[in-house]
Amino acid sequence: MPSPKKTLIAGGAGYLGLTLARALLASGREVTILDSLLHGLPPALTSLNVNFLEGDIRDISLTHRALQGFDEVVDLAALVGEPACDASPAEANQVNYLAAANLAAAAETAGVQRFILASTDSCYGARENEKLTELSPLAPLSLYARTKAWAEAAILSRPPRPDFQPTVLRMATIYGLADRTRFDLAVNLLTREATLKKRIKIFSGEQWRPLVHVADAARAFVLALDAPPALVSGQIFNVGSNEQNVQFKDLGALIAKVIPETVVETIPEPPDLRDYWVDFDKIRLILRFQPKYSLKAGILELRKAIIEGQIPDPYAAWLVNYPGKQP
Repeated sequence: MPSPKKTLIAGGAGYLGLTLARALLASGREVTILDSLLHGLPPALTSLNVNFLEGDIRDISLTHRALQGFDEVVDLAALVGEPACDASPAEANQVNYLAAANLAAAAETAGVQRFILASTDSCYGARENEKLTELSPLAPLSLYARTKAWAEAAILSRPPRPDFQPTVLRMATIYGLADRTRFDLAVNLLTREATLKKRIKIFSGEQWRPLVHVADAARAFVLALDAPPALVSGQIFNVGSNEQNVQFKDLGALIAKVIPETVVETIPEPPDLRDYWVDFDKIRLILRFQPKYSLKAGILELRKAIIEGQIPDPYAAWLVNYPGKQP
């Protein structure tokens, strides 16, 4: 029997990372997580059958040593979202852009065959009445989106080599239950508020946002790693589905329908600048990706987990909740 593929997940101790680790283990891989534990040690990390390295991907000597012997690397390490990046702009630039580029270079030097960068659909910016494909020009509005766009360019501009296949996955906004559920993301935050306070606020409601369940997002990474190199090398894929491009007013209405007695308060104001409708035909046609979770199913599982106490503190400080706009 061939040896299992060895996969390193940089930034693998978070919301998507732990879910991805489970998916990779289920596919028969040997998984190692490299993480700085910025938000502490998640309990799930001690129970998963993974190897763990504590460290920061900005440490070049560490990454060069850590990458030896791996077949695949997935880079999830990042300061994620506007609030975190705006609070620490220098760190955001270092981690999301410079360290990501250095990690890809170190992976190539170490003989890693597959490299996937997790990016974001927010790189497209505000684009009314457009279906945004992977070929659409980028117009990032936030520092977070800019650092991801820079990282994409740095990694995909490397001279092509047959033994190193980089891929970029631009993620829709993630939702759903996981080992380390974040509540600073739109669906999760609104579901929490509807469950615990019976009231949610929708600002404008006209803006569009693409959504994807965290388990489906993790599955997209596995599909990309398993795909023939010719299909994914040097390629960008939007991760999500056309059906889950949703306006916030409709998201609010769905949550109110699914969670009884929820009052929806709409705050009239100009639409959020982060307003975009993303086309997901490429990942559907090339990688045969279709989401298994509906938005309704994701809301119901979160509600159940909160009610049953599976999430000890949905308002934990590490979740970086902030008032005002939809995240």
